[in-house]
Amino acid sequence: MLRCLIAFMLAVVPLLANHAIAQSSKDPLNEDEVEQVREFANQPNDRLKLYGKFIDQRIEAITKLASDKKAQDRVAELRARIEEFTSLVDELQDNLDTYDHDHADIRKALKSLAEASMKWEPALHLPEANPAYDFDRKSAVEAARSAVDQIQEIRNEQEKYFIEHKDQAGKNGTGPQG
Repeated sequence: MLRCLIAFMLAVVPLLANHAIAQSSKDPLNEDEVEQVREFANQPNDRLKLYGKFIDQRIEAITKLASDKKAQDRVAELRARIEEFTSLVDELQDNLDTYDHDHADIRKALKSLAEASMKWEPALHLPEANPAYDFDRKSAVEAARSAVDQIQEIRNEQEKYFIEHKDQAGKNGTGPQG
């Protein structure tokens, strides 16, 4: 009986630990934001603009925290918002790749993202240097630069594609399904 219990524990405990670790990696979106993203799965322009909105909210929070030296848990909050920014930009880029691959006409969203993305990197440089978040900021700056480049590249590709395929203009492609 004891051997069975030990065998069971050896089999189940690692699985539970893996589940707990997976749950501890924080999603940058709250439940309401996740629901909004799901709602627009089949509407590429709206979904991409939504990601842009969430990214801009994190940038606004970073900007505010950078100027508010008396904010409670300021360093931890800055790090959290910077990490969320990076995760959201990664999600945005994944969506851009998917919609571009599926030839969804995302030119409207790309236009607004191109304008908004020009503010991202400067805002990330506002907080003073701090070892608690400098690595995260460096990753965020790289993500911002990558997103700016990707947005411009896809804009150019989309313009060429939809000149050649006028009948596909305005279509949503298949896009992400979740």
